[in-house]
Amino acid sequence: MYREPHLQKQSDLCASIWKEWYYFKYNLKDEEKATKRRKLWCRCVDEFSVMLTYETKTNPRYKNLKDDYT
Repeated sequence: MYREPHLQKQSDLCASIWKEWYYFKYNLKDEEKATKRRKLWCRCVDEFSVMLTYETKTNPRYKNLKDDYT
């Protein structure tokens, strides 16, 4: 769950597209529709990552967070 509604909406959209892809790929075994859904999901996730990056850079809530990647 995200505090920002626009991030939650995008997350939900990406999850919904992934579920559609899974259904077409493994339940219906329709490769053509599955491929289209996979491309749509990839675009959705790319947009979501841009949104997350922008949010963390511009929202004061995240100003004093440390990078714990080391």
